[in-house]
Amino acid sequence: MVTPRLIHWTLAATASTLLTAGVWAQTRPNPNAPAPTGEAGSPRFETTSTAIVVDVVVRDRKGALLTDLTADDFEIYEDRLKHALGSFSVANRGAGIAVSAKKRDGAVRLDTPGAPAPEAAPAPEASGVMALVFDRLTSDNRSLAQRAALAGIPMSGQLQDETAVFAIDLQVNLVQPFSRDAATVREGLQKVGGLSASQFQPRDRRIVELQERRLELGPELVSTVVATRGAPSNAGTQAIGSIEVELAQNRMESRMLEIFDNLERERQGFSTTNALLSVVASLQEIPGRKTIVFFSEGLAVPPGALAAFRSVVDTANRANVTIYTVDASGLRAESTIAEVRREMTATGTDRIVQNETGALPVGGAMLRVMERNEDMLRQDPHTGLGDLARDTGGFLVRDTNNLQSAFTRIDEDMRFHYVLTYAPMNQQFDGQFREIDVKVRRPGARVFARRGYFAVRSLSPMPILGYESVPLAALDRTPLPNAFPIRAGALSFPEVTRPGLTPLVVGVQTDALTYHVDQAEGTYSAEAVVVVRVRDTRGRTTYKTSQQYLLSGRLGELDAAKSGEILFYRQPELLPGVYSVEAMVFDAKSQRSSARISTVTVPSPESRHARVSSVVIVRRAETVKPGDRDAQNPLYVGDLLLYPDLGVPLRRSDDRELAFFFTAYGAPGTNTTGRLELLSQGRVVSSTPLALDRFDGDGRVPQLQRIPIDALPQGVYQLRVSIADRHGADSKTATFRIAG
Repeated sequence: MVTPRLIHWTLAATASTLLTAGVWAQTRPNPNAPAPTGEAGSPRFETTSTAIVVDVVVRDRKGALLTDLTADDFEIYEDRLKHALGSFSVANRGAGIAVSAKKRDGAVRLDTPGAPAPEAAPAPEASGVMALVFDRLTSDNRSLAQRAALAGIPMSGQLQDETAVFAIDLQVNLVQPFSRDAATVREGLQKVGGLSASQFQPRDRRIVELQERRLELGPELVSTVVATRGAPSNAGTQAIGSIEVELAQNRMESRMLEIFDNLERERQGFSTTNALLSVVASLQEIPGRKTIVFFSEGLAVPPGALAAFRSVVDTANRANVTIYTVDASGLRAESTIAEVRREMTATGTDRIVQNETGALPVGGAMLRVMERNEDMLRQDPHTGLGDLARDTGGFLVRDTNNLQSAFTRIDEDMRFHYVLTYAPMNQQFDGQFREIDVKVRRPGARVFARRGYFAVRSLSPMPILGYESVPLAALDRTPLPNAFPIRAGALSFPEVTRPGLTPLVVGVQTDALTYHVDQAEGTYSAEAVVVVRVRDTRGRTTYKTSQQYLLSGRLGELDAAKSGEILFYRQPELLPGVYSVEAMVFDAKSQRSSARISTVTVPSPESRHARVSSVVIVRRAETVKPGDRDAQNPLYVGDLLLYPDLGVPLRRSDDRELAFFFTAYGAPGTNTTGRLELLSQGRVVSSTPLALDRFDGDGRVPQLQRIPIDALPQGVYQLRVSIADRHGADSKTATFRIAG
């Protein structure tokens, strides 16, 4: 719910540092265009036609690899439309499976749609990469997963694939970097055994025990009440009271455990999916077969983490990464489905008893119970782990303590698979999901391949989250969309310890959004996505950040929701240079969007002369308690948090003064002078000296000042702040408008 004038102010920078990155599809250069070069002379191409690359593993009903297929055996569909194969090759690295295909160069070729399918071309041998990722595991299950991984790695020698070991806690930890040395990788796996046990402990069994105890107490309470009515006595009354007290305590503990368990699952879901996302994104630019083996006791995907989970799948598909999931619980004494069945059965019976006795649980809503059952179903390995593997072309290993057989099958997939390419008929980069379906003309054949991709033209080193795909696609359109008013800007605060500090601010009034009204439920909902992309002078994305805003509430609160504002804030640190800042606000309900582009210059930290930050027109200030202040936020002056004005016109009747803020930077003890100039149409209207306070120990002087504007005629003005010392000078300008 958005209350009147509520400012959504996110102060913490949330960018993740990833190892490497890549594009979502292979492209070929325009032969008529010059090929610009990137760093170290590497070629950079403009996309004229896109080839989608799909790795495919095919097995028979018994699970054996099918290694004799040709291009004629395959059909490939995108969004249910059949596409012609652009190229077909066999990735065959032998290693224990009998494949008689002749090896020769197999360059990927993109043919025109409708052309005859080429013959199979075995791809040249090349090493792939494998990431062994261990989720939070209990001690016994971690030992089981560790033994299985060690069994798949020889004692010494060189591995054919670069292999790394990762462990997930509240973040992802690189236990062992990528290496082909078997002994080194084994050392990393040995380290996994020394990690602490899982911090997240499931409470499902205790919740079920409490429910089953309530099933015993319910009939006991009914029979005691009936017996007491026939022959009232103090003993009978005390027995009824004792049962009711135990029932109340039972329900209180059960509700407490459910709430805590749900919160913990939410936390676990985010930490696991974010960790997986960083590992997947780090593999984007690496060529060849890319494999992740994920050991987990079950991937909880609560509603709040669902978007992050889908982003893992989307990024894996775009990077051509296959994920194999392993239920590290091994051969379970009781399956999680059986546990869900016990809880659901107990819940249903408990509800019947409640109706018969008139005793409702604390909170009273059956919907809460159903949500709990749904969460239990999502926790089952069949659900989260199964979806993750299936949608990326892998498979789930479950209900077995012999995990070595799974590694044998994964090794086969790495050694032998088919590589298909095709040219999509739909060449529009609209951010929509395109479904891929690979079919094989062989009875009983089972196909393992990625399920699709988001059509985004992205050279970003950061992964693309699911809700970002459409807004990012809109940023690549010409002309840029402008469906409703938004305000955006980038500021430069070259702090001594953080010379590249660049706050980003985006604002939109909530009445610009489209609201879905459910009259039957008496609720409203809206969704906005803010995406900011920062690119250098070569067009490379150096930083990307976003936030999804879900607005909902009762219909009686709709007017208040529409009178609010979303204010998005991040403060990345950029390298010296000139950047374009592309801001997009996307209204998901109407599929409308608006974009703004600005530039920002990050100065070199080696400059010896005095410097000045961006000049910020201040809309309002808020007093913040000491414990709530963010020492890293440059928009603090003492106990005041300043809210930037992003281009809202001033009115002389309401705004008699203009408040502005900047920070001067220089060496303590240096004689520094300043000047404030007001300009209109390029001419100086007024010029006054600025008296600067002494620089503090960090070489900075924050300045919050005011100038009168009630005598100024309407129009557009520039406020220029200049400072200078004996080493040089610097100046910054802010623009504002006075309306009639």
